Amino acid sequence: MIIEILPEQCIACGLCHTYNKIFDYDIDGLVRFENDETVLEIPSHPSLTQAAKTCPTHAIRIKSELT
Repeated sequence: MIIEILPEQCIACGLCHTYNKIFDYDIDGLVRFENDETVLEIPSHPSLTQAAKTCPTHAIRIKSELT
């Protein structure tokens, strides 16, 4: 699974972190990954899909391949 975050779309609601702890926050409360990357290729997990589906601003995207 490839998961992408778009911090510029984040409203710091914290919902994604309730689904999976892979999501972290910067000093402004915006979503980030621990390693400061914006795209990760990781094993699929239902909690990641749920986080993407429930993000109110679509700041989390699931992709099938790297582009």
